[in-house]
Amino acid sequence: MKVTAKVLKINLFSLLALPLLLLATFFKLTAKALEKITIFLGMALLGILLLIVISQGITPKSFLDFLIVLIALIAFCGLAVFIAIWVFGLISGIVLGLWNLMISLFDSLYEITYNWYLSLFTLCEADYRVLSLNGRKGPNAVACIFFTILKGLSWLITTLVSLSYVIAGIFCGGLVLITLYGTNKSMKTAFGLNLIQYAKHCPAHSVLFGILLYIIIIGIVVVGVMALASEWYEWGLELRVTGQEISAEVTALVKSDLRMASGTTEEVEDNISYLRKLEDHLDALEPVSEQVSAVLEKKDSPLLRSYWGIYMRNLNHLVDVCSDKKGIDIKRFKQLIPQIQLLDRQRDDAQKLAAKLEKELATPTGTSIFFSGCDNLEKLEKRYKNLCKTYHPDIAEGDTETFQKMQGEYQTLKAALSNPVAPVKKDAEKQNAK
Repeated sequence: MKVTAKVLKINLFSLLALPLLLLATFFKLTAKALEKITIFLGMALLGILLLIVISQGITPKSFLDFLIVLIALIAFCGLAVFIAIWVFGLISGIVLGLWNLMISLFDSLYEITYNWYLSLFTLCEADYRVLSLNGRKGPNAVACIFFTILKGLSWLITTLVSLSYVIAGIFCGGLVLITLYGTNKSMKTAFGLNLIQYAKHCPAHSVLFGILLYIIIIGIVVVGVMALASEWYEWGLELRVTGQEISAEVTALVKSDLRMASGTTEEVEDNISYLRKLEDHLDALEPVSEQVSAVLEKKDSPLLRSYWGIYMRNLNHLVDVCSDKKGIDIKRFKQLIPQIQLLDRQRDDAQKLAAKLEKELATPTGTSIFFSGCDNLEKLEKRYKNLCKTYHPDIAEGDTETFQKMQGEYQTLKAALSNPVAPVKKDAEKQNAK
């Protein structure tokens, strides 16, 4: 009966976790996409330009006309970009503030939903591990079908974002092949000629103009897809980061030299404290990273990897901007202050979770399957009695193999919790060594 109740509990919690996982994925992918807004604005500009050219029916009648149209397109693009940069420069403080606020909102929503999802997933996983001790993996996977789906979906999302570049490259290559094939088929249907044969019958300037339009159209899509892929790939790295990768990244980052290039003395004095705060984060980075790495090496924690990834992504961006050889202009630096202010909270989130996991791992029951959280003999005995009622071979739903494994854990933990002197001796030895 208790095994049935555990299966129902696993399926119920998995059903609740599924939409949370999907929502968290949506929020993170959206936040990542918003970080590439400048690229998407550029794509929109080129798209509008292309629509104007096509709607006006501009087709060069000679090679000279083609050169004139090409120069006009380049000049128009340059002028449009200059105007866009000029306008953006006037309102950049407000725009960047609002945009960063929007990105932070989606990141916060991701953290909340992902945290809820992981809490439910952890509960399901702990119960599922106990069920799996009977060795019947297939029947257990079928019985806990929603947990099986949840694990598969989580693996699929992590794999897809980790392979973002590969998927984006295949998509772009396929798009080029499909569009060329479709155009070639249309040519054969309309004129009985393939693309190459048709091009041979057309003036060179017309062919070049057609190729130019095609490159612009495909280029807009390719740039957009690859921009998204680069951001989503970064998230994939966050989800899979290991302790060794954290150490390598930190080693490279702490060598950065931060400086402020220009601005009045008063402006520099007002903002230099934020640059010092950034330097303080670099100075404290190695011990914090060692703490996080040590935990991840002992116990996998997707939430800790996520917290650390958010912190490092923000810190990397800020250091990259502020460590330019010439230094950072004071006006540009002021726009980064809200992100610098977020660093303390982001680091604290990672440190607090790492400390909590460290504490769990330090207890005898930290890695226990059956007795997790039983930090004293009273709790251990109570859990043991309840488990005996579920897994004892004399019970109808009992299982000899599972009971024996539980019995082994119980004996080991009982001995550890009955002898608390050993840790005290170790602490005393450390103090004497100091």
